[in-house]
Amino acid sequence: MKRSLYIIIGIALLLLISCGKQQQAKSVVKDFMEQSLHKEVAYVEFSGVDSTHAISDTLLQTLRQRGPKDVQYMERVGNTLLYIRAKYVEGQDTCSTTFYLDKEATGVIAFKEN
Repeated sequence: MKRSLYIIIGIALLLLISCGKQQQAKSVVKDFMEQSLHKEVAYVEFSGVDSTHAISDTLLQTLRQRGPKDVQYMERVGNTLLYIRAKYVEGQDTCSTTFYLDKEATGVIAFKEN
């Protein structure tokens, strides 16, 4: 009985943490788009936040070089990155961009337009 209660509490805590990370990632991406990319967009939807180890430093550098030159990116710390995809309307176009964030979802490391 006690064991199942601990399991339920553990699952509830994990859900709360992941929901908080999702909201934080959305907020960071919205701020980045407005301040760094100067995009006025209507936000359609965000994917869930997930993590990846498959992004090399070389790929990050390539993604950064493709973007605007005056963008300030957060430096990568560790191997794990979070990513979230934003689908939005810009003018008459529906666009999709994947944003790579640090493990704590406090800043954008790089992005790629899909």
